[in-house]
Amino acid sequence: MRREYGLDALRVFAFVMLILYHSGMGYVPWGWHVKNNELSEAFIAPMQFLNRWRLPLLFFISGCGVAFSLRRRTLVEFRSERLRRLGLPILVAIFVIVPPQIYFERLAQGATFSYAEFYPSVFQFVPYPKGSTSWHHLWFVVYVLVYALATIPLYDRLRRFGAMFSDWVSISPWRIYLATLPNLFVGMTLGPRYPTTNALFGDWANLLGAWLTFCWGFVFASNEKLLDLVQRRRVEFLYAGIAATALFFTTNGFGRELGSGYMGFAWIMTLVGFAREWVRTDSPGLRYATEAVFPFYIVHQTITVAMVYWMRNWELAVFAKWGIAAAATFAGSAATFECVRRVALLRPFFGMR
Repeated sequence: MRREYGLDALRVFAFVMLILYHSGMGYVPWGWHVKNNELSEAFIAPMQFLNRWRLPLLFFISGCGVAFSLRRRTLVEFRSERLRRLGLPILVAIFVIVPPQIYFERLAQGATFSYAEFYPSVFQFVPYPKGSTSWHHLWFVVYVLVYALATIPLYDRLRRFGAMFSDWVSISPWRIYLATLPNLFVGMTLGPRYPTTNALFGDWANLLGAWLTFCWGFVFASNEKLLDLVQRRRVEFLYAGIAATALFFTTNGFGRELGSGYMGFAWIMTLVGFAREWVRTDSPGLRYATEAVFPFYIVHQTITVAMVYWMRNWELAVFAKWGIAAAATFAGSAATFECVRRVALLRPFFGMR
């Protein structure tokens, strides 16, 4: 199978959307680490739209990445590579990247201590929010690492399933929409009992649902016929995504969320299809962005939290503050990446080869 440059580009796009989403979290009336002095109802709808497919897309792309990685590695090599490239950044995040986020949150709550006084509390190993030890936004990396290693016994079976699924859906076009049924079942049965915590243990609905999406990413990326099918039907998936989105926002006004599950699935298929159609060759810009994605992800939320805290009492429109926070996050992440990529000793701690 050829290298999927479209999916490389889609991975970059997914993380760009994540940064924009996190930059908006300080300005919507939902719980987050630091909030602005003024919140905006206008931000809710676009944030809800992104919320329904941004993380599923990231887990799907992560599953694709495992499939591509195993083309050129043995399982032993793969296990070692995942532990090194994901495990080290998790530790860096817990002890270096995340503590400033918790510190700014404490200041927003009224604390007056210095960072030097705060930092030793990280080593008391009391989990956040009671304590100061947390992986915060790196929960996604923790989950991907767990999935990558725990699914090793199943990868051959998933490849065989992908071949059968490809033949099965080619008979009747509508059958591909059944792929989302396992996720819907998890959401309906476990979702009400286990609200999302991102804490791994006890987060059973989120843990299982995201794993299913990860596995679907592996299945699709392991079978070029499935990817070609998605590419051919990209416009159909676009219409399905628009219809599911309209249904979601229409019913959401009546306290329901109909269409939510299919909304995420349809937009993932849409984005995969158009990414493969539009990006078919490599380029220096794509190579640069692909390498920058993970370091950007590691550091971005700390910059965002700091900016939201710093600007929280400014007399400035919410949209302008969001723009400044997003721009500063991109700029700070880029500066960090440019520094890290030039220092061989630092590269492994930011998931770089």
